[in-house]
Amino acid sequence: MSGSLRRESYNSALLTALPALAPAGMEFDRFTGLGEVPPYDQDLEADPPLAVLRWRAAVEAHDGIVLATPEYLRSMPGVVKNAIDWASRPVHAPPLSGKAVLVLVATPGRALGYRSLGDAQSLLTGLRNIVVPAPEVVINSAETALVPDGDAWRLTDPLSAAFIRLQLGLLADILESGMARLLEERFRARSAEITAVLAKAAGNGR
Repeated sequence: MSGSLRRESYNSALLTALPALAPAGMEFDRFTGLGEVPPYDQDLEADPPLAVLRWRAAVEAHDGIVLATPEYLRSMPGVVKNAIDWASRPVHAPPLSGKAVLVLVATPGRALGYRSLGDAQSLLTGLRNIVVPAPEVVINSAETALVPDGDAWRLTDPLSAAFIRLQLGLLADILESGMARLLEERFRARSAEITAVLAKAAGNGR
């Protein structure tokens, strides 16, 4: 998913460069409906809009997620936070949990990127996902580091390309291990156990 709605987005371009850097067998799908997802409203939970259902289904259908996002006002864009809000519900079975996740940032700003990266990584980790922790990739010269290459874009910065190859390899390792999914399964099982103990204690206290 690209965290930018802009037609000429550097982050959208970066996503098209990933297949050339990915391990053999890793396939990518692109979610393009981010701009259609309305602001989160708990009153709509009983009957979510179609765009929300599409977004949740896309998250649910994949074991791994790559988010390429810019930085707006010292943090991630509002559309990214909003999408995460919707995918964190329903609370008992959120689609955006138990995933292997990679966060990338492309920006033309020399002093931008790391705050957005850190905020997104922290939020996604808190939702019980396994986020590739390092090496962190913030492409600060996106306007020159990304060049058109047929129907896609190519990353010309060799260091960033090497780091992304490493990150995608680690993402593949997490996916192959099944650890992200197992973590979520164990969390739900232990949460159910605690809920049962608390319910029993509450019943005994009556």
